[in-house]
Amino acid sequence: MSHNAQRFTPGQRRAQEKYGTSDRARALIDHPVYSQDTRRLWPGFAEFIRSRPFFFLASADAEGHCQCNYRGGEPGFVVVEDDRHLCFPDFDGNGLLHTIGNFMENPQVGLLFIDFEKGKRIKVNGRVSILDAPQELAAYRQHPGYREALRVIRVEVEYAVINCPQYLDRAVKNR
Repeated sequence: MSHNAQRFTPGQRRAQEKYGTSDRARALIDHPVYSQDTRRLWPGFAEFIRSRPFFFLASADAEGHCQCNYRGGEPGFVVVEDDRHLCFPDFDGNGLLHTIGNFMENPQVGLLFIDFEKGKRIKVNGRVSILDAPQELAAYRQHPGYREALRVIRVEVEYAVINCPQYLDRAVKNR
């Protein structure tokens, strides 16, 4: 069994069994394209992520209560440092700090990058570090869009895959 097949949680395996998708899920996750090391950004992922002007961000507090947010900027505002780390700026918003508060309780994060025109999606799950010390912020100031950042969110990649494009074409056609 590949390390990827072990990535299914007990709940995911129960759902696959209940809805008859166990074989399909196992075949997909063991597929030669998808069975690469999913703990790293695959070739082409960095370029795709850098080209996106936005992504969706999922976080949860210590009790599992979720938040989903949008983050956007000029293409390139998400900096891919290497095949295991990426970061993005965090600004002074409405002051609720739902996402930052969640990260302080639970550093797990999910990011979804979408190109609606080409029908491509990349999902990155990982663990965040909040960089907010002056010397940490100074290291990122040269990147476009980071000058006013109050924090930089650095993500250590734990799982990165091409997200299923099925039905994305419906979203594009119905615009």
